[in-house]
Formats: sequence, C-alpha cells, structure tokens
Amino acid sequence: MDLEHLTKHQIVLLTLLVSFVTSIATGIVTVSLMNQAPPSITRTINQIVEHTVETVAPAIQGAAAITTTQKTIVVKEDDLTAQSISTVRKSIIRITIRGGEDLIARGIITDNKGTAVTDRDALNASGATSFDAILADGTRVPIVAVRYTKATNTPIAVVDVGVGTSTGFAPATLADLNKLQLGQSVIRIGGKGVDVVGEGVVAMIPPPNTFENPLIQTTVESATPGSVLLSLFGQVIGIATTDSLAQGSSFYTPVTLPAPPAATKVAPKP
Repeated sequence: MDLEHLTKHQIVLLTLLVSFVTSIATGIVTVSLMNQAPPSITRTINQIVEHTVETVAPAIQGAAAITTTQKTIVVKEDDLTAQSISTVRKSIIRITIRGGEDLIARGIITDNKGTAVTDRDALNASGATSFDAILADGTRVPIVAVRYTKATNTPIAVVDVGVGTSTGFAPATLADLNKLQLGQSVIRIGGKGVDVVGEGVVAMIPPPNTFENPLIQTTVESATPGSVLLSLFGQVIGIATTDSLAQGSSFYTPVTLPAPPAATKVAPKP
C-alpha cells in the first residue's frame, strides 16, 4: 500500500485504527504488569486512588457535599450486662422502717420527682407507718407517702421518696412489655444486703389482656421482695412481689406506668 496515494478519509481511518490497537495493547500490558506486581504495590496504588477521590470530590461539589461515615461497634454481651447493671443500680432503693436498718423491700425510682414502685404486701406486713429509703449512694431519705388503689388488689405500691435536691439516684427506664419475647435474656438485681445479680431468660409471658395481676416467669430466681428484673439494655421489666413469690421464686410482677394515682395510706411526716 502506497501511503502517498491515500485520501484524507483513509488517513483518518488508519490513524484511528492504529490508536485503537495501541490502546488495547497498552491495556493488556498494564493488566499483566499489575498481576505480576507484589501485593504491597497494588495496595499502595489503591490507597492513592481512594485518597484522591476523597480529597477531590468535596472540592468539586462545594459546600453541598456531605460525607457520612458509619461505624459498626461490636459490644460483648458481658460488657453490656455490666453496663446495664451499673445503670439500674442508681435507680434502686432499699426500704426500711424509719430509722431502722433491716430491709423490708427493694424498690425502683421511676422519675426525677422520686416516685418509686415496690412490693405492697411487704410494706403492709411490716406493720410500720413510716419508712426510709436508702438511695444508691447510701443517702437515707424519708418516704413521704405510700399509695395504691383500693379498688384493685395490685401487688405494687407507689411510694413518694423525699429525694429533695439529692443527686444520689437516677430514674429507671421502663421496658415496653409488648416487645418482651420468650427466650429474651434478663438480669435480676436482688439481695437483702449488698446487691446480688443473676442472669436468665424469659420462660413465660402472660397472655394478652390479662388484667388480674399478670406475672412473668423467668429462669432466674429471687427471694427478696422488690428485686428488680431488667433487660440487657438496662430497662426495668418487673419486680419480685409477695404475690409473685407465692407462685414461685422465678415469677415477677410487671412494672408499668402510669402508677395508681389514688393515695390510701400516707406516712406521717417525720
């Protein structure tokens, strides 16, 4: 072929063909060299490309560019259990007769005003009319009122703890009982003296629309009135009451709000 006799169109087509073949050959050679390169070189090249993309993209898109970074944090179950226990302990009170040391029942504070729930029958069985609450930090404060509804035989009493300006407690978060599941892991905090913990699972959930003192059965036992049952996420599920313990040491009375509003038994002021 004599190149001098080619037309302009033929020269353009020939140029395009040569460029196309050259680009294909270059690509083949590059891929072959990359496959033969050590992993460290490949990793370095990838890092350079990633860094270039992260740096240039915001500059091109301007202020409207927003980079969202998501991190997955893996929490061990043991760590989660310890954190939940530490959180709920700040809400637990120990109830004694006014000026006494012997434990009558445990209770759990549910709001910043000092409203707490505990075992009604344990308070009645003590025969006392005035009580103290020992907060998580050891501060002793008076219980200014014990209240419950007369119309029902609820095993839970609501007590008003005179927390005042104390910072020795933190209100508990109550669990959504509608989301409670069989086999769900639970923790119990009880004991007549120091806090004693135990672990188990939910073994039985009361049927829906059970209005007469529904009970939750677990595989973790308790012998102390007012012992707290909580989830792995530190949400209070229920407490042990005289009523629940009569069914067995692994039964608990669910804690729900709002609490009974009518006061029928009021402790005198100190």
